[in-house]
Amino acid sequence: MASSIELDRFYNEEVEFPPWLLASHIDTAEREVRTLLAGMRSIQRENIDPSIQYDIVRTGSSYEGLKVKGEMELDFMIVLFHSEFKFIPMTSDYSGYLKIKAEQQQPQFQFHAAKRWGSSSPSHSFEYDFTNNGYLIPSQIYQWFQSLADRAVNENRSKFVKKFVGNFPARTLILNISPGVEICVDLVPAICIGRDLFVVAKPLKTSSDPYLWRLSFSVFERNILRQLPNSCHLKALKILKYLREHDTRLEETSQFASGICSYHLKTASLHLLAQRPDTPEGLHERLHQLMDFLLDGMQRRELNHFFMGNPSSLARDVQVPSSITHRERRLNLFGGEFVNESTLSQARERLVRIKRSLPAVIQQHYDAGANSCNIF
Repeated sequence: MASSIELDRFYNEEVEFPPWLLASHIDTAEREVRTLLAGMRSIQRENIDPSIQYDIVRTGSSYEGLKVKGEMELDFMIVLFHSEFKFIPMTSDYSGYLKIKAEQQQPQFQFHAAKRWGSSSPSHSFEYDFTNNGYLIPSQIYQWFQSLADRAVNENRSKFVKKFVGNFPARTLILNISPGVEICVDLVPAICIGRDLFVVAKPLKTSSDPYLWRLSFSVFERNILRQLPNSCHLKALKILKYLREHDTRLEETSQFASGICSYHLKTASLHLLAQRPDTPEGLHERLHQLMDFLLDGMQRRELNHFFMGNPSSLARDVQVPSSITHRERRLNLFGGEFVNESTLSQARERLVRIKRSLPAVIQQHYDAGANSCNIF
């Protein structure tokens, strides 16, 4: 059984991404993204294209205090608006997804452009290019964003930009900042629908509805987790996240690595934090509590979204709208529309083995890390 002292050593030596290096990478990436967005703004079609907000919204593990050693990835939401249209959230039949109505604030004449991106039609407007039946189309927004980003990269060459790849719904900027060191920056088009509440152009794979935008609670999650620096709760989550992300080094076909995502771990951790906010347990106890919570949820095939239908004190502290926390229907992240039952079962079996043999698993990661070439 791995003690809290042994786990703390493992965390410090193998899990934690060096803070000084993380800060340096973040500074480089943010500078490059701002340059890219300035280039995109300079080639936009006036009055037709959505406008790009100057402030980028920082999300993901690097800003939540959850970054672990491994590939360097950053996530930014790029917020869009239009001076002539209000973007109004509308309910949908799918939990966690909304439609966005584009309502013109004042009647305007038809704007014209010589050439639409990817089209030779001579006449365009915001409504013509980006909406249908008054609803904002996420796929159209993404295609426009992708095209505009490609042009801006080609016209504003940077010594760090290696390539720009499309990975719907994000546009991933690959920065090569030194030999063998890459930063992957995901840029996701987003619409702000309330204080710290956004929808992003991420489709629901089980629906053919082309107007669905996914709710994003990234800012709320970041604000909760940033209140827990160096806590056993945060360390336990990062250790389990590291074990999942690197499990294919130990078991090539691990469903714990491929079938379960870091968002599942984070959601479970938030539920556990809400249940046990002030308990004095050490790192060993916290890690095993987190694994037990996940194993129980996998067994029952139930992991409810932390905010939707859950009026917890943590949600109130970061001011999640009551329309979200008091909704009748909750969203089960272990439901069949998100995780295949067989995949979930195999992931659970693997996590059971990790928990039972944790000291041996940790030693295997030490050995694997020593045998791999890395910059740490």
